[in-house]
Amino acid sequence: MMPRDLISTEEPNEILQDVLLKIHNEGPIQSGDLEKLSYIKYFHPNIFKLEEPRIMYLLGLFYKVSEPEDLLSLSYSIFSNSINKETGSNFTPVQASIRKNIIANRYFSFSAPTSAGKSYLLRDLIYEEPNDIVIVVPSRALIAEYILTIREMIPDRKDILILQFIDSVNIFKTSRKIFVVTPERASDILKSSEKYNPSIFLFDEAQISEEKTRGVSFDSFVRRVGKVFPNAKKVFAHPFISNPEAQLTKHAYEESCSSMAYEQSTVGKIFLGYDSNKDMFECFSPFIENPHLMENKAPFNSDILEDKIKNGGSALIYISKSSIYDKSFEKDFELYIGYCDEISDPIALEIIDEIQDLIGAKTRTSELINLMKKGVVIHHGSVPLVVRFLIEKFTNLGFAKICFATSTLAQGVNMPFDIVWIENLRFIGSKEDQTLGIKNLIGRAGRSTNKKNCFDFGFVVVKNIKGFVSKLNCESTLSVESQLDQDLNGVSDDQKEFIDAIKNDTINEEYGLPSSKIERLNLPKAHRSIKNILDFLFVDGNIMTGEHYRDLTKSQKKKLKNSLADIFELSLDRELYAGEKTVLSASITILLWQIQGKTFKELLGFRYSYLTNQSEQRRLRRKEKSGELTSLQAQSMIDELAITYSAIPYSLPNSELKSSLPSRFRGKKMESFNYDVVVYDTYDFLDKVISFSLSDLYAAAFDQYFIKTGDPRANMMVRYFKYGTNEEVEIWLMRYGFSIEEAEIIKPFVNSINENEIIFTESIHELKNINIKIKVEHYI
Repeated sequence: MMPRDLISTEEPNEILQDVLLKIHNEGPIQSGDLEKLSYIKYFHPNIFKLEEPRIMYLLGLFYKVSEPEDLLSLSYSIFSNSINKETGSNFTPVQASIRKNIIANRYFSFSAPTSAGKSYLLRDLIYEEPNDIVIVVPSRALIAEYILTIREMIPDRKDILILQFIDSVNIFKTSRKIFVVTPERASDILKSSEKYNPSIFLFDEAQISEEKTRGVSFDSFVRRVGKVFPNAKKVFAHPFISNPEAQLTKHAYEESCSSMAYEQSTVGKIFLGYDSNKDMFECFSPFIENPHLMENKAPFNSDILEDKIKNGGSALIYISKSSIYDKSFEKDFELYIGYCDEISDPIALEIIDEIQDLIGAKTRTSELINLMKKGVVIHHGSVPLVVRFLIEKFTNLGFAKICFATSTLAQGVNMPFDIVWIENLRFIGSKEDQTLGIKNLIGRAGRSTNKKNCFDFGFVVVKNIKGFVSKLNCESTLSVESQLDQDLNGVSDDQKEFIDAIKNDTINEEYGLPSSKIERLNLPKAHRSIKNILDFLFVDGNIMTGEHYRDLTKSQKKKLKNSLADIFELSLDRELYAGEKTVLSASITILLWQIQGKTFKELLGFRYSYLTNQSEQRRLRRKEKSGELTSLQAQSMIDELAITYSAIPYSLPNSELKSSLPSRFRGKKMESFNYDVVVYDTYDFLDKVISFSLSDLYAAAFDQYFIKTGDPRANMMVRYFKYGTNEEVEIWLMRYGFSIEEAEIIKPFVNSINENEIIFTESIHELKNINIKIKVEHYI
């Protein structure tokens, strides 16, 4: 049925009854049926309202129904009551089925749309599972979301410890643990398996098994954990995958296993094409042939984005990262940003103030902050994780009117919107990955609410209908063969050593690195470099201060950095290419600042000073003060200063970086300087290079040196690499789940702390930071 037929029909009730009959007979498995419901609710609301209570029953949304008012609803209520009697919850049929399969099988792999309600089901699992639970997610962004969701679900269960890494702490007050970890950190449970008793492993977004390198690591962990914890249940969850049984096949699970691809959906969509040349919206349906042709479209006679913003709605606008960095998105959507009024809510302003302080933007101009004050947020992978978490909190509390985002948001982060506007169709990965990305993205439009008798739907706006539909209508499948069992075609030499070690079971469990790499880090050459580093960094047995570091000569600083670079090169068993050396050099500078105890805000200050040539700016201001330059001349000369070169921070090693690298600051002058790019760039160095590429490797090298020599300075360095501090209480607080910034605030209130418990002073109740206070109360 064409969109125009649904809009202009004189018999909307007849169409509605046909759809309801089809859903009753087949279930809500056709997105086209939910699309029709969305059209009728939007264009014929009076007709739809009469049937809306019954529609909730037909969709199986038993948690948002009122008492049945007709025979059909009554029959569905009997089904609902039976589910409630069996489970103790108002689960949907899909949730009840997932729960039943998890209970009945040791291995269960399933696929379900993003609106299936996994979070609600998770609460039930947490209460019912008698032992530890390990939840493996693909990104740290999802860790933050999961932990917040779980804490909100079980605020009264202080005996359940929730951590984002594998550790055994708070022993006296903990009955069981829930670990929410990435695949890289999950393997830590194998180091001291006797400390833990997991009864279930939940692998969410398990399609990560298809990724190169990380997929190998993921599959390896699945197999290894199967040997160490054979009786624990293994559950694989995916969105929009047509063959979830592939996870069972690739690991040869044959007994006590089941799989299910759930197609049921409960949230509708209205799809609109936007023609920027005509400034016009048109309805189309991706579920018919040639939806881009004129005869298959219908005019939509309003600006849906303007309407929603002005009426308290919200929109996610998917844009390229480059448009965020050059701020061109602001010009493209200037009209809609202009509809957003200044925020006045004190809770929203408190969140904005916290972000402003975290990124050092109280004395500098930040576009991210300026936009947030209007309820416009920016979300992408280079926004610092703690800031991203606050942005998500800001959005979920209803303060965000527009969210400009990249693909990071499509990776499972639960932030619902009334509209998803897809400005560009560039998604990374294979054709199947792109399809999965686009389905995840549009799943953010009109996410399910708990409002009684309310059918939820959202709008999806695209500029390229034909391209969008071609990506959307592809099938996403998993390989039935694990990458552990495949040839290493297309894998770089730098990745092969790690993959070979996983395949051959020669990974050093203590460090998570190939044993061959650990052997190289034990060579005399590595130990000589480590001794040089220790001799430079320590003064009278303590890590040098910033003042001591500034006193080093240029040649001494160069020798210190070269020694750190030599260790990295030795670990690779090859020389670094020119581009890699540039990235590593900048990363080591930031790493040395970090070791000296500098906060993220202080790191930003150092990099800002370096990039904007503050010494030259001060010289020009002195000339202005002495009268050699007028204020206008001084400012003009400052505006013309070139921003200092800094390479884009790529993860290392990367054998493609053979020559000099591009810079986000190349060709930029102070006049057009964007402070937020310094924030994003610095975080990328910390996250992609230092945390992901360097910290574990350097910690392993210095730990091996400590084992061989007993030099206590090396052991202190291991702690700096792992935690960013050597302060005992701060390290314990970080092991309890607090960030380094939070640990510094909480430390004065700690009476005692060890693996058994934290004992706070009475004055802990005077803490003013609400977010930290909530986390602290879990341990009181």
